[in-house]
Amino acid sequence: MPRPDIFNLEEFAETNQIKDIYGSAVVCLSADNEILHTFKNPATLSSFYAITLMVNGWQEYMVNSLLLKLKKHDLFISLPYTNYVFKGCSAEESSIHLLVDKNYFEDLISQNEQLAGYTPMEIFSTFPVLHLGETKAAEFYDVFRNIQKTIVLPHLYKTEMIKYQLSICLLMMVELISGLEINTHDLKHKDNILKIFLHQASRHFRKERQLQYYADLLNISPTYLSRTIKELTGNTVLGYLSNFLLNEICIQLKTTDKTISEIAFDLSFSDQSALTNFFRSRVGMTPLAYRKHHINSDQ
Repeated sequence: MPRPDIFNLEEFAETNQIKDIYGSAVVCLSADNEILHTFKNPATLSSFYAITLMVNGWQEYMVNSLLLKLKKHDLFISLPYTNYVFKGCSAEESSIHLLVDKNYFEDLISQNEQLAGYTPMEIFSTFPVLHLGETKAAEFYDVFRNIQKTIVLPHLYKTEMIKYQLSICLLMMVELISGLEINTHDLKHKDNILKIFLHQASRHFRKERQLQYYADLLNISPTYLSRTIKELTGNTVLGYLSNFLLNEICIQLKTTDKTISEIAFDLSFSDQSALTNFFRSRVGMTPLAYRKHHINSDQ
């Protein structure tokens, strides 16, 4: 008997003309009756996790030869290499789907200190279907929509945002299977701090690069801001500000004729030497050498 073909997330997205995909690792999309009936599977088995949250109506799947019917507020997880086939849905069906590459999801679990002690099988073995209450379904929906928005919108720190949002999703699943209460309000509060900080830092880094300035904008202590950013992303406030700054210097060197002194003034360095030292310590060459290298490489 021939081995069934296996397709990955990138192949699924390409076959179904899904453009809103993060790398080849994450897709989050809303679906209705019409969209579900147009989906095509390029092979028999998928190598990614598929998490479906029912918003309205019903869906039916054949999962390993068993008929499964999903209703409003159900959370359905299809594990990698599971044989499942969409059978139909109601006219008013509405759902949101989170698709995550197997290795990406499992690496995220292994690297997350808050998920220490849990294996993918422990997290997902209770599934494929959990019947959620209205409140819990709304919490999952909010997380899915945040992931969906992050994938679509351009953002310098999209990687960190998506990883953090997926971690929230995983923690909420652990809460469901373990009975442990996770303070989702606190998670959302910290998520908002991260979003606001990144937004404000991207606007003000040219003039303001002090921890206290951003803590004051958020009306929190510098210690709490520093700890929250480090906890959620592994990076520091100064690290983010330095990355914004370095990226801007590179852009100006490649796309403008400004002198190094002019760029230093624009970006609030004390003088040209301060900018040069900052740049060389991170890139390994002077700003002028960097500009010359890119001019030559473009010719």
